Amino acid sequence: MDLSDFESRQDLAYNCFLCGKCKIVCPKDIDGRKIAISMRKKHLRANKGKINFKGYNGIIWEKKNYLFKNYRRAKVGKSAIFTGCNFLSYLPKTADKLIDLMRKYGIGAIFDCCGKPISELGFEDKEKNIIESLNRRLKENGIEELIMVCPNCYYFLKGKLNVKIVDIYSKLIELDADIGLLGDEPKAFDKDVNGVGHDDKVFSFFRPCPDRESNEFFGVVRSFYKVGKINVLREQCCGAGGCASAREGELSRGFRTDIKEQLKGEILYTYCATCVGFFRMENIATKHVLSDILDIEEDSTGNSLINRAKYAFK
Repeated sequence: MDLSDFESRQDLAYNCFLCGKCKIVCPKDIDGRKIAISMRKKHLRANKGKINFKGYNGIIWEKKNYLFKNYRRAKVGKSAIFTGCNFLSYLPKTADKLIDLMRKYGIGAIFDCCGKPISELGFEDKEKNIIESLNRRLKENGIEELIMVCPNCYYFLKGKLNVKIVDIYSKLIELDADIGLLGDEPKAFDKDVNGVGHDDKVFSFFRPCPDRESNEFFGVVRSFYKVGKINVLREQCCGAGGCASAREGELSRGFRTDIKEQLKGEILYTYCATCVGFFRMENIATKHVLSDILDIEEDSTGNSLINRAKYAFK
């Protein structure tokens, strides 16, 4: 089925993972994500604002007016890190260390949802409300710079907020230049890693979907890995994209199985917390780059919903 056929299949509106791979490989630069989201909006209009498929009530309930938002840690200075939901869900130890570290240098923390899941489901009015709420709260807290931990949040909110947006890795490099945050070297990835010699170590990377066209995050991330070889895997999606796993569970697992076969038992590196969570469901040894930078071992983290809910009270 090509993209023109897809456009005529309204029943497949919520089966697309919105990974953008079709646009990357399409010789005519057609973006299947735009087609799918347009179909989803049409579906909602035809069904009085409701999704006529099972599996979405939970995410809508939690995200439409994010239940666990917390701005109490924002008022430290004019900058704040925006963790996103799943960094707290799947990497709470890393999150806590990063939050504490940033606070030492006058950088606060905001726990809120960027609105991307709601937007991708096709809820235009709800998306608008979320963006307006974010802008209002940022203004109320005097935030002028938002430091994005999550690539999904970064790309979704870029151009939508009335503040400067920067990725966490660029900020770490900036802080390192000013205060020596990371020591004499950008990070001790230049030393022996897992018992493997410097030049022989291979870091197998899975770039999250939104970063694959511009590589804004990856271009900075790879600067932390100065010695060894970077191996970019043949990527599709971790299986979380577009909330499509509710309709395409087998295909979602298939994406992860393919990565597992490529790895041949090696560790998977990524800089998306959602990817970390989904790959670990398939027992794939997965490490988040920030866990590496901050020297945090974080393999088993418990219930993801409970983890992020806790931050509403911190």
